[in-house]
Amino acid sequence: YGQIHGAAGTDHLRRDLTVALRWGAPIGLIFGVLAAVGAQISTFILSAIGTWYGGKVEALFHRITEVTMILPLLAVLIMVGHFYSRSIWVMLGVVILMSIFGSNMKVYRAMFLQAREAPYIEAARAYGAGNFRIIFKYLLPRLAPVLLPQFVLVIPTFVFLEATLAVLGLGDPVLPTWGKVIYDAQVNDALYMGDYYWMLQPAVLLMLIGFSFSLVGFTLDRVFNPRLRRL
Repeated sequence: YGQIHGAAGTDHLRRDLTVALRWGAPIGLIFGVLAAVGAQISTFILSAIGTWYGGKVEALFHRITEVTMILPLLAVLIMVGHFYSRSIWVMLGVVILMSIFGSNMKVYRAMFLQAREAPYIEAARAYGAGNFRIIFKYLLPRLAPVLLPQFVLVIPTFVFLEATLAVLGLGDPVLPTWGKVIYDAQVNDALYMGDYYWMLQPAVLLMLIGFSFSLVGFTLDRVFNPRLRRL
């Protein structure tokens, strides 16, 4: 094992691990980016709408957020994988739906409450701008720079989530991912057999992904956040 061909070695079926590691990178990133885009942008827009209208709309969003925050995401995904489908796209849809009304909804609400009282919002009201024009033309662009660092920081979270499902044996049965490589190594006792490369290579790649996006996210946060820029 590991000496047939390929720079990354081979698995128990003598398949080149380089192929799986290369395919796992775009699959993991696509899952993370799509989940981050779907969840963060939807949360951002719905939070602005709820904060602006207030009343029953905001109360409804609050109740949904509180219920969603109680539900454990990983446990729900395990149930979906066991009883419905292990497709990565089904998992992606469930992740987006459960992440829309997450803790970020309350964070964005606090920001929009401050922005709603700004003078330019009062000026827009004075010249008769409609609600949706104020929300999408003035309110959302005001806080859009805050969304970008948060969007970058949350991508590795979803990449790790997909890898976690694969390590638990709930990965997509068709697509090769880094989590599935670790799962195969675990099932075939790679560490016991001394084939450390089999498990360490995808684990190191996952850590590099998280470290890279964290550096980019913190840098963007310092660029767009005036308070951090003074430090």
